[in-house]
Amino acid sequence: MPHQFGNRRYRKLLAVSCIGALSLATLASPAGASPSKTAQAESNTLEAVPQVLGPIAVTEDSYPWSALEHARVPVDVSDLGYVEEEFFLRGEANVYENPEGELQVVTENVPYTNHMLVRRPAKKADSSGVVLVDILNASNGFPGEDHLRRMWDWAAEEGHTIIGVSSKPIQVDALKNFDPERYAPLSWDVEDAEREPIIADRDDPSSFDPFMVVPGAEEGLAWDIITQVGTLLESKPGRAVLGGQQAKTVLLMGQSQSGLYLNTYASNFHGLVTEANRGPVFDGYLNTVGAVLERPLAQSQTGGLVTAPGSEPALDVPFITVTAEGDAGLFGAATLAEKELPANRRHWQVPGTAHTDLLSPVIPADAEIYRSGRLPNTAVHDEAFRDSLNTYPLEPAVVAATQSLIDWSKRNREAAPSKWFEQSAGQLELAADGNVAGGLRYGLLEHSLGQFRGAAQPGAVYGSMELISAEEFAKSFGTRADYLELIGKVDAKLVEQGYLTQWGERYFAEVANDLLDRIGVPAGTK
Repeated sequence: MPHQFGNRRYRKLLAVSCIGALSLATLASPAGASPSKTAQAESNTLEAVPQVLGPIAVTEDSYPWSALEHARVPVDVSDLGYVEEEFFLRGEANVYENPEGELQVVTENVPYTNHMLVRRPAKKADSSGVVLVDILNASNGFPGEDHLRRMWDWAAEEGHTIIGVSSKPIQVDALKNFDPERYAPLSWDVEDAEREPIIADRDDPSSFDPFMVVPGAEEGLAWDIITQVGTLLESKPGRAVLGGQQAKTVLLMGQSQSGLYLNTYASNFHGLVTEANRGPVFDGYLNTVGAVLERPLAQSQTGGLVTAPGSEPALDVPFITVTAEGDAGLFGAATLAEKELPANRRHWQVPGTAHTDLLSPVIPADAEIYRSGRLPNTAVHDEAFRDSLNTYPLEPAVVAATQSLIDWSKRNREAAPSKWFEQSAGQLELAADGNVAGGLRYGLLEHSLGQFRGAAQPGAVYGSMELISAEEFAKSFGTRADYLELIGKVDAKLVEQGYLTQWGERYFAEVANDLLDRIGVPAGTK
């Protein structure tokens, strides 16, 4: 039987935690390596509450990286009834390895100071009590808010809080480039090392490697840092970070590379953290486009990122993985094959969808990305390139999975069953209309307006599409109203089943109308 999740349990509040106008003093030098020992719940890094600096002051010249006011399409969060605040977390983290599956501490109590960006309802009464913690993606070399891009307007409608947490030293380097004074306190260093800022060459983009290892820093601090975000949110200082609001349901999320981090964390740390804190610090997990792969616990010596098949153990909280068709080209279709899962895990595989969305309006503006020493994707400003991109959306599935995790955790309402791509000999099979067969099929694919590809070419993170002609549309579907009614019936059923929310239903209708405009279908019913 599935675990009865219920409400969050009481966990002890550690007296050592504090919040407020703390000085930005330099941390003590990091501890050296110690002999390996088996990781036990007695390790206080698994239950410690980090100190908090902030909120960090905002001026005209000093503001948070990825502030929505400086997005590609600027957003004033106050118009949404929200506030945007940046904090730094200060604590100690261990470095771990797991030889032969046994978790061991290899370096103890490394001091760190990390970056956290909070967007929450301005008024306590408007808060849903749901906190969505996103492991920020490092695949572009900066802290990428991938889940925020997919769900920010839905989260604001619902009153959810979204917290982004930097997850890798290469991101800290980008922040220090962006504003050396503001981000001076940040550190993931395990040793003193002379290093220059990492600046991507605009004239030679291929020379920049976002997966490079930063000298003197340690990627393996991520696991305790992630845990301590969870312990913070159920502590008194966590209430202050949330503007006095209570974190009633806390989900941990990761997309793409961060989805690998999420898998690794759940497999290796969820059980120990739950034991140390007398209950889980995260009430559920959402992996978007991260497949079933994991990464090493300590810093890799083979280029910064190594993947291996994940074990997907049974957990006492729910875990949903949302997979795009485009993931098959990145991770291999075999990693996405149907399999038996523990009772509290689900896989929703969505044909027709790309790995990433290049058109999100809340991506940082190009000037902001250049300022961080990284390179924006300037191709999106080319109209022909934009028109070639696949706009069949993954967002409705991601939002539905998030809502399912909330309902599963709070009300013990199980998520809808897994949906798998159809495969043969390690390749995704195609249906009669040329789209990938099987999986979670929304109305826009069940009654397809063309061929939607998850990748423009093998390994590409964006997709492509070929739409039918206006003549073909009229012959197959009749009028625009007829078509919208047709896909609406499919999507209404998926709402009932839990694979879609009403927000997602509206989203699909908007996408459908845009595609019909492109095809040249008249707006009227005749």
